[in-house]
Amino acid sequence: MSFEFSQPIYFFLFLLIIPVLLFFLWPLKEQKKGETKLIVGLRSLVFALIILALADPSLVLTSKVIDTVFVLDRSDSVGERELEMERFIVDAVNGKKEEDSFSIVSFANEAVVERLPNTQTSFTLNEKLAAGQTNIEAGLQLALSLFPERSGRIVLISDGLETKGDATLVTNIAKQQGVTIDTYLMEQEEKMDVAIRDLSVSQQVYSGEEANITFDVTSSTDVVGDVRIRLNRDVIIDETLSLKEGMNTFQFAYLASEPGLNLLSVEINAEGDQISENNHLMVTSQVIGEPKVLIVEGEVGAAENLVQALTLTGFQSERMSVESFPSNLNHLLNYQAVIFANVSAVSLSEEKMELMETAVKQFGVGFMMTGGEQSFGLGGYFKTPIEDILPVEMEVNGEEELPSLGIIFVIDRSGSMDGYRLQLAKEAAARSVELLREQDTVGVIAFDDTPWQIVETGPIEDVQEVADQIASITPGGGTEIFGALDFAYPQLLEEELQRKHIILLTDGESYSGGDYQALIEGGLEESVTLSTVAISSGANHQLLEELAEYGSGRFYSVYDESTIPSILSRETIMMTRTYIEDHPFYPTVVRDSEWTPLWSNGIAEMNAYIATTNKPRAELILESEKGDPVLSRWQYGLGKTIAWTSDLQGQWAGNWSSWQEWPTFLNQLVTWMLPAAQTESFHVKQTQHGSTTKLELTTESEIASLLDAELVNESGHHVESQFRMVAPGRYELSFEANAGIHYLQLTDQLEESTPIYQTSLSVPYSAEYEAKEADGAFLAELALNGGGEVLVGPEQVFRPLESPKQERESVGHWFILLALTIFFSEVVIRRFGLPRLKLMKRRQVTENSVSKSRLSSLNQKAKRESKLKTALQEKPILDKKEDISKQTNERKESSKEKPTEVAKQDMMKRLLEAKKNQKR
Repeated sequence: MSFEFSQPIYFFLFLLIIPVLLFFLWPLKEQKKGETKLIVGLRSLVFALIILALADPSLVLTSKVIDTVFVLDRSDSVGERELEMERFIVDAVNGKKEEDSFSIVSFANEAVVERLPNTQTSFTLNEKLAAGQTNIEAGLQLALSLFPERSGRIVLISDGLETKGDATLVTNIAKQQGVTIDTYLMEQEEKMDVAIRDLSVSQQVYSGEEANITFDVTSSTDVVGDVRIRLNRDVIIDETLSLKEGMNTFQFAYLASEPGLNLLSVEINAEGDQISENNHLMVTSQVIGEPKVLIVEGEVGAAENLVQALTLTGFQSERMSVESFPSNLNHLLNYQAVIFANVSAVSLSEEKMELMETAVKQFGVGFMMTGGEQSFGLGGYFKTPIEDILPVEMEVNGEEELPSLGIIFVIDRSGSMDGYRLQLAKEAAARSVELLREQDTVGVIAFDDTPWQIVETGPIEDVQEVADQIASITPGGGTEIFGALDFAYPQLLEEELQRKHIILLTDGESYSGGDYQALIEGGLEESVTLSTVAISSGANHQLLEELAEYGSGRFYSVYDESTIPSILSRETIMMTRTYIEDHPFYPTVVRDSEWTPLWSNGIAEMNAYIATTNKPRAELILESEKGDPVLSRWQYGLGKTIAWTSDLQGQWAGNWSSWQEWPTFLNQLVTWMLPAAQTESFHVKQTQHGSTTKLELTTESEIASLLDAELVNESGHHVESQFRMVAPGRYELSFEANAGIHYLQLTDQLEESTPIYQTSLSVPYSAEYEAKEADGAFLAELALNGGGEVLVGPEQVFRPLESPKQERESVGHWFILLALTIFFSEVVIRRFGLPRLKLMKRRQVTENSVSKSRLSSLNQKAKRESKLKTALQEKPILDKKEDISKQTNERKESSKEKPTEVAKQDMMKRLLEAKKNQKR
């Protein structure tokens, strides 16, 4: 045990004691000398105790308890060796003392606590980790956080093959905290492995050119392997190769025929290969040729006129159904422009719409939407990423012309709807309410085995309040559809509205039935229609389809829950048929453009279009007689987009489809959308540092302005990166990302719509899957820098610490308490003074002596009475004469003693009176 001060700087305050005491003692100069000395001593002691308390004194107690944290490598390079690790820990804790505690941390890509510190010996390893990286640093950092403010020991069990982070940064922190780091090497099991190490192609080739693809393959033994090479989605090479132990290099030729960004991938398989994660690599190549346009049709033949027009003008185009729309950037960036021809949002997932937005905004891909009954607002695009990129909004002007509408959302809240489904259903209902006007009627019913009124059916007064009520829906129990519909229908029957509609959304089967047909037919008599949405295969699709048919509505079969908001938006808008303007008219030219000369001889008549609202910054080129957009365009990020609110087939476009300039017009629309050519050329050098990818970009051009870098993965999601200029014409970009293709866009900070440079890069599989020997040298370095040892066996784990734990207990509060006690004592002395204290002591002595004198007198009297009584009992009876004589003599003697006794009593009385007077 020792004593220490954590804030010794306060000791300098001792220099202030003398002037402070002089200041406080000046009023005491009239005091007696003895009292002054005592007060000075007491005040000095008070100040000294306060200063000592400020210095934070502590008792330091040495403890022999050993706190240990086992840090376990659970990455793929170690493999499934939990049993071996558990056995090591069990053997180690069997040798610990009862008071020793231990905890467990597991790590791979990230670190988690498996067991908190305690002294019990039982434990289990439960956590399942993303095992694609070895992040030793994260494991050690988390282990350090488990130690209280005292020393301890970390036992790192790993193969030492760190692929993420830097564990050496933690050793100094551990030392400062008094924690040592021991290491135990998990030897690598020898595995048969065939891996693709490198893949390269020409970054840029011309259409029709024969290009080469080169790749390296390593093998742990002589073996035969099957190699398969794909260009985009097509297999172009499928061969069997003979592999020698070590490095093997192969080269194949292929025809670069498809203009745009081509994706090439190589995959190799060999019998007995134990590591499959390193058998596949991808790379991209830009093929220069004619622009390629993707045409997505909502129904077959919806863009036939467009395809013919583009073919006549030399454009390459590809037609595709909405179900086949690309799900990654690798495919989507193969096109320079995308056209939606009467495509409904109901058939597009939210993720695919976000992908389209990324392609337009970040990579300059052109986009155009054409009209039809399944496009724009009627297609359910309200508040979607597609609406964001278009130059028009889905809501329309002139809403006072819309018919009065009443709509009730009947939403399944059964247990199976818990989570993502119910959240989307609530979001969809709230989004649909925003499409309604204040005078419209809305109601929301949630049901399980009982219907619950969430929003009372009536006119909308506060949209936000309705949205908040919808958000309050929580999951419940079973599913009872008939009861919910029977509860909803009467609420609309009573309303005087032009259009009444119910939307039923469920993912299950009803527990009981009912007379649905009678209920729905009764509603139809009052113009109440019904649409149904079946979510997943668990719903009764047949029943719901029949209900929609009975109710003169629409049935939606949904397997991608992200489309639910678009479905409900579409249903809400479908109830207002005035979104379709179907009367012949001549569009008006609002703004001159490069297309104006095409109308020099007049504009053809048009039959119909979808009503939308032009966005403030968009260029309105043509408008209807009602002022609605017919043709509008704008720039969105790096891309250009067009809204053509009539159709392409001619049913709505009318005479436009037979207009002699129609092919030229469509050609010019597509040409305007094409991405701008990049203005700079960069040389890119890519290197891997564990999980970090580093790019060095150099250019010979003089770029005056600062650049911004945007990096996204093949799903279109933003990837965090660090971009900086290291010298004129030299830039560095670093990031951490999963394996796959990534896309980089450089733009001018001052002109964000101007692309400077675009490229793609391939991040290979993690170094975790490279067949390597365990790195015992790295673990030995960690142990050396961490003040620990390289363990040979579990019996070494709980050996005594070289620097035993020291527990500190603060005692400053005791110094404060003692200072207060002395301070109050000093106040008493100053208040009463030392002479008065002496007088009080003298009085106390006098009282004590008086009490003793009185007690002695009473004792003597009692003794005399006792002797007299004894004498009377022992003597014989005398004769009468002698007795009288004796009595006479006794009276004489008594008369002599009486005055003395009276005097004593008087004296005692006076003393008692004096004592009472003193007390007063």
